[in-house]
Parts: sequence; C-alpha cells; structure tokens
Amino acid sequence: MKQIILATFFAIGAASAAAEEMTLTPDMVKAATATIKMHGFNCPIAKIAWKKGPDARGDVVKVHCGPDDGSTNVYADFSYRLTFRSDGGIDVAEW
Repeated sequence: MKQIILATFFAIGAASAAAEEMTLTPDMVKAATATIKMHGFNCPIAKIAWKKGPDARGDVVKVHCGPDDGSTNVYADFSYRLTFRSDGGIDVAEW
C-alpha cells in the first residue's frame, strides 16, 4: 500500500516543474512520514515537498518535516532526500 501511495506521491510531483513545491495530500503526508521514519530518521510529520528532478539513481524529492501540531511550521534541520529508483525502491537520506 505504501508503495502505491508513494508512487502517487511521485507521479503528482513529476507533473511539476523542477524545484517547484508539491501539494501534499493527507495520504502523501502519511506515506512520506512513514517512509522517512522506516529508514531510521526523526520526522514528526512531512509538511513540504519539492520536486528536485532526476539524479543518477532516480527522481529526487526534498521533504521538510515539522512538528505534528497542525501548524505550517517546519524544522530547518529536518529535511530529507527521497530518491525514487527505477526499480521501484525508495532511498532516504538527510538533505
């Protein structure tokens, strides 16, 4: 299920121009947050995502995390690189 949501996450972002902010649906927020946490990182909740374009490993999205308090606040030091690989996998690293 997460793979389907994340595929949707990227497909929506792929329609955006490079370095353009993506509009995150609630399902996309949940999937991005869970994926970042699954890779051992601290992300209370994914709040903002930017499509950054492809690199050598796949398509890259920068995700900013923030407090899970209903605000639009983000943490400057809580941003992560999600790389959507052509084999369907997703790599997560600190930005």
